[in-house]
Amino acid sequence: MTWLRQHKHFVLLLTLLCAFVVQSASHGLLAARVISNVFISVIVLAVLLIVFEHRRHRIIAVLLALAGIISGWVHYALASGEFDVFLGVVHYVLLSAFLGYSVAVILGNIFRRSAVGVDDVLGAISGYIIAGAAWSSLYALTFTLAPDAFTVAPGFGGQMTDWPGRTAVFNYFSLVTLTTMGYGDITPVRGPATAFAIIEAVFGQFYIAVVVAQLVGARMSNSTRQESGESLVNTVFQSGKEETRP
Repeated sequence: MTWLRQHKHFVLLLTLLCAFVVQSASHGLLAARVISNVFISVIVLAVLLIVFEHRRHRIIAVLLALAGIISGWVHYALASGEFDVFLGVVHYVLLSAFLGYSVAVILGNIFRRSAVGVDDVLGAISGYIIAGAAWSSLYALTFTLAPDAFTVAPGFGGQMTDWPGRTAVFNYFSLVTLTTMGYGDITPVRGPATAFAIIEAVFGQFYIAVVVAQLVGARMSNSTRQESGESLVNTVFQSGKEETRP
């Protein structure tokens, strides 16, 4: 348990990366919808258990997480029913809210740190990926309500017909937009998709700039305090030696 507490963000990052890889490869499999739902649930639970430490934050997160997980499984059970679109909208709204709230908490924890370790850096990377997943849910929500808001390259067309495929495609598109790589194989062509893409690109650049600056500043501040402490100890030690001389 001590190891897990000290390396919690490493575990979270590993879980996120595994979930993204499995989701992207699950399209076309017989149990693709089950696999997708399982890994969405795993991501939500991992974020819930690792990110939220304070009671107030955890209560809000638990409510959003449970509602998001339940709505996802209900959507899976009733995928061909008349409430398909409604359940999809509810699920994506809840998932976006939960993941966005998680990023806000991660950033708050980073800016409160006076000392930075390797696990804190991994936590910042995890927050970046979680932000991409939150935007991915917003894109999926937009596509559910307005399918003509995106143009998709022929290679992706077959994946947009089911939920797991759309999840994988929008995860890819979101991270490409967040990093401003912009391959052009998926393109938002009207609002609100165009607005979301612009805001995400700006957010991604500011996230990197601000978080890296905070981590470097905290690291330098911690090093300065350590050097000051060592200097003070050496000064006291030298003074003590001088006082004891005959």
